[in-house]
Amino acid sequence: MTDPTTREPVLRIGPFSRATSISVKALRAYHEQGLLVPAAVDPATGYRVYTAAQLLDAAVLRRLRDLDVPLRQVREVLEARDPAVTERVLAEHTRAMQARLDETMRIIDELQRGVDAPEAHTPVHLRDVPAQHALARRGRLVEADFGPFLEASYEVLFAVAARVGAQVADAPGGLYPQEITDDDGEDVVAVVPIAAPVDLAGVHDVQLIELPAITVAVAAHHGPYTTIGETYRQLGRWVAGHATPRDLPVRERYLVGPPEPVERFLTEIHWPVEGPLTQETPS
Repeated sequence: MTDPTTREPVLRIGPFSRATSISVKALRAYHEQGLLVPAAVDPATGYRVYTAAQLLDAAVLRRLRDLDVPLRQVREVLEARDPAVTERVLAEHTRAMQARLDETMRIIDELQRGVDAPEAHTPVHLRDVPAQHALARRGRLVEADFGPFLEASYEVLFAVAARVGAQVADAPGGLYPQEITDDDGEDVVAVVPIAAPVDLAGVHDVQLIELPAITVAVAAHHGPYTTIGETYRQLGRWVAGHATPRDLPVRERYLVGPPEPVERFLTEIHWPVEGPLTQETPS
């Protein structure tokens, strides 16, 4: 079969799917995503046809997807048709896959050691936290985007604080909803506490908020953010056994973070509970 306009050999989508081992459903999806666009679509029947030359593109696409290369990087390879681009994309993907493997091995090691080993427990105490004013920046994010959002937000918030003459009163932090309702993202708030209210007229994408006076169960997490889930689990267990949670956001205080080495990172997790206290109470 040939394309009457170019005389180039073509295949309809069915035979093309067999020749490439890519399902018709996937081929249609790739067409919609602009990754593997048919040479022509019959206006009368809607049949997609592909040139024989597109068999190579399909093979590259399939092999990259077998390696779980993200679609945006697949597109980059197909559009560039440059071995140097392919090599760079595969190197980037290799590093990402290695990071995933390292995280998988860490989790496996954690499970084999037993996540409830006594030495793993983080001491928890209760603390009364006074009300504070804060500069805030909001976003709806999936967990993988927390870090970049917070980093960008603190750059903005500290710059605004300097511009309006606000005195920073505490370590930067993040507010996270106590309930994760779905997998589509969470409403995260980056905060920089300040000593007194300021006028933000003319400032965009930054709000002045008040963090309420609350009693919190506090746990300190030492080390990288990738392992903070362990501290959350231990804190949640402590709250379940010793306190009544309040329906307020959980706050993280980033006492030591970038650019320090990850082994020096120190994060306090504040879980709001019923209170108040008269003094700090150790666990």
